Amino acid sequence: MRVVLVLLSATLVLAGCKREAQEAAAQAKGAAADAQRAASEAAARARAVAADAQRTASGAADQAAATARSAADQARTAADDAAARARAAASGAGDSARQGLDSAGQSLKELTAGDQLEGVLVSAADTELSIRPGSGPVQTLHTDARTRWILHGAAAGKAGFGTGAPVRVTYIVRNGQRVATQVEATPR
Repeated sequence: MRVVLVLLSATLVLAGCKREAQEAAAQAKGAAADAQRAASEAAARARAVAADAQRTASGAADQAAATARSAADQARTAADDAAARARAAASGAGDSARQGLDSAGQSLKELTAGDQLEGVLVSAADTELSIRPGSGPVQTLHTDARTRWILHGAAAGKAGFGTGAPVRVTYIVRNGQRVATQVEATPR
């Protein structure tokens, strides 16, 4: 019995929904027809206005077309000039970029040519220091204002390093010369 009652209720609800959907569709069709009529009337008015404008502006349109052609020719000439200048600038930038890349490649080669050297400090002058490694001859390296001097784990000056002090020197190769970037005292 419940099943029949549910089916009957569902049929009534569906019938009501169907009717509402049909009414909404009919209203939409009417609105579409009204919109189509309004669009047709607007198009007809626009065509009439355009025809009037064409009749009265024929001479002005010819002059405007000539002016537009002249402006287009000037714009094309200006664009061609700008393109030529841009090509010249791009060529110059390409040459500059190649030179910069070559220079960076050389700097990278110099930086990767560096290493570390451990030994005993033989001497430390203003712009040079000499190290006697554990084996081999005394090695001389250049120093500059950026060379860091580290004594007991803290920054120190060159004066804190005496002859015979054990050191580890980190260096790079710049313009073919070994330049110390850091001189660190090592424990004995």
